[in-house]
Amino acid sequence: MLALYRRLLTHPGVPRLLAAGLVVKLGTPVLSLALLLAAIDRLGSYTVAGLVLTGHALALAVCAPLGGRLADRYGPRRALTGYLVTHALSYGLLLVAPPTLMIAAAVLLGATTPPAASVIRGAWPRLVPETALPAAYAVDNAVNELTFIAGPMLVPVLTLAVPAQGVVAGAGAAVLLGTALLLTSPAIRGVEPAPPGRFRLLGPLAHRPTLVLLTIAATGTFAFGCLRIATVASAGAFGSAASAGVLMGLLSAGALLGTLGYGARAWPVSARRLLVLFSLVEAAVLLASGWAPGFVTLAALATLVGLVTGPRDAVVPALLADHASAHHRTEVFAWLNTFMWAGYGLGTAIAGRLTDQGDTGTAAFTAAAGAAVAGAILAAAAGRSALRAKAPAIKTGD
Repeated sequence: MLALYRRLLTHPGVPRLLAAGLVVKLGTPVLSLALLLAAIDRLGSYTVAGLVLTGHALALAVCAPLGGRLADRYGPRRALTGYLVTHALSYGLLLVAPPTLMIAAAVLLGATTPPAASVIRGAWPRLVPETALPAAYAVDNAVNELTFIAGPMLVPVLTLAVPAQGVVAGAGAAVLLGTALLLTSPAIRGVEPAPPGRFRLLGPLAHRPTLVLLTIAATGTFAFGCLRIATVASAGAFGSAASAGVLMGLLSAGALLGTLGYGARAWPVSARRLLVLFSLVEAAVLLASGWAPGFVTLAALATLVGLVTGPRDAVVPALLADHASAHHRTEVFAWLNTFMWAGYGLGTAIAGRLTDQGDTGTAAFTAAAGAAVAGAILAAAAGRSALRAKAPAIKTGD
């Protein structure tokens, strides 16, 4: 079962790329929670502290495609070097800025975040053969899941030794260190800038199959945003809203196992059909979760959701790498981050509107299931369009 992963690790440059990705990606969830705690300490207001976090997240999502485009246009080494310098300065400003400027400093920090994760995802097709790409993107997604499990757990441990402001500095150091490590990777050193004249305003968004895949990714995170709200409501109905953390932990654990299981074998069906299948199974499990009779059943269903969403989230970047032009590959993955954050934000907002105090979360679970079905429909429709595009023309007689 692990043979594909062992072969993946034998390719030159793969261990270094994975190490850089782990360090960079671990800084993100640590920063998210530590920045909130530091803002509360300095500002004394949850409302304003929330604005600090929102400003950082929105700036990161909006500016991510620009970082990807710069990496494609000028080469990842030049782009990452520039971002490394500006991001370090932004961290310094955040740490010394007076409370009245903390929101602005957080926005600047988000806007200057290096496109390291997008560069890593765009580098896989250059580093490993096509047959190894599913395993590569599975490992990449597993690293994401692992950091989002471990990151929030690290923060309370670190705050026992240093104040929240110190944890923010540590998270920044991790991002900067991981980016510097990425600059030494063979997959980055040999990449030449794209030839002039190949970049249009819409970039990869002008390519319809790419736009459809990005939209499918957004439906997945929309469902996840709804699920966040639904699990809190449902756990509260079963006695303790705080136990929603257990449910989300099981979801992440299931996603980690599902992702690794997906990448550990060659599948007899196409990636696009797997995308449809995973989305439909997710929809069915989410609908069942809305009617779970107890916490134990809900916990089992949350784990099952993770087992299918983990592989689905690994299939999407593999398909994007297959569709995207080499001159837009980093920007494509930057747009993937933007679409995913937008879907998540919209999902939490809508689920919040659908959920009242004392609800069991059924409406939010149903909204999540609807988003999963929408993703399956889009994937199936895109597959039929691709088949029609490849079909040979039929000659008619006179």
